Amino acid sequence: MSFDRMDGWVPPEERTYEVAKRHDEIVGFAKLFCTAAAPLTDSGKGKVVLLYKAWESLLGRKLPPLEQAIGDCVSFAYARAIDVLSAVEIVLKGEAEQYLADCATEWIYGTSRVIQGGGRLRNSDGSLGSWAQAAVKENGTLIRKDYGNGVDLRQYSGQRAKDWGFRGLPHEMEKIADEHPIEATALVKSYEEARDSIANGYPVAVCSDVGFTMSRDSEGFCRRQGRWAHCMAFTGVDDSYKRPGLLCQNSWGDYVQGGRRHDQPVGSFWVDADVADAMLRQSDSYALSNFKGYPKRVDKLDHRPW
Repeated sequence: MSFDRMDGWVPPEERTYEVAKRHDEIVGFAKLFCTAAAPLTDSGKGKVVLLYKAWESLLGRKLPPLEQAIGDCVSFAYARAIDVLSAVEIVLKGEAEQYLADCATEWIYGTSRVIQGGGRLRNSDGSLGSWAQAAVKENGTLIRKDYGNGVDLRQYSGQRAKDWGFRGLPHEMEKIADEHPIEATALVKSYEEARDSIANGYPVAVCSDVGFTMSRDSEGFCRRQGRWAHCMAFTGVDDSYKRPGLLCQNSWGDYVQGGRRHDQPVGSFWVDADVADAMLRQSDSYALSNFKGYPKRVDKLDHRPW
């Protein structure tokens, strides 16, 4: 199988002084999952929780694969985590919101690079998890719809992502995006923390340089191999199986074949607990919670007499 993969996370050894400094500044203010969510410690032990099933239940179809066109994987991981979180909050937590459309990756890519990163990545694609988690909290999100005024986000555009990520964003969209932020994030640094996060309804966007095989084994796992400077989304956990692990959703389309478990989505694979731990210990992965979504419409009844 021939495949030209796309990464897009900027690892420590490739960061300039300015990039590293901004990353450290943001991380300095980040909440740690181990302290922010201390009451959840070990709550995921021995559990199977498949958050992607909430999305499929709500939308009545299988979670589709994502496919990036440039090095904007960080925005794809965060958008997928937000989509799943939104569905979880509606289906499993009973929030009075509606799911109007998927999250637009281009806005996250642009805000993470230009606003949070301050344009420090001048000569390459890519972003950092620290910048993206700050962006979705402080600069909000947009969904895939036609906003008018030339901003039609119904279809993903790698060119738009590149334009917004290098040249800046349309200012008229800022107030709209501000209405729909992620209200809390927490830095996740171990498999156990990710397990507990996902078991309680909070997906994790994971940035690391850990690579994998391009096919799943008979149990749905991809084996660790090589190096990907990449960001993906953890949206499921099975801590009860003989091979405890996390379900990882990539943004390379329908690129991986092989065994499947728990009716996992196309383009996903399971990651063994020790490998997930190695990914998360690179300290640029965040759990997301409290998406301020779209209020459910209430039809106004006409109470005039017949």
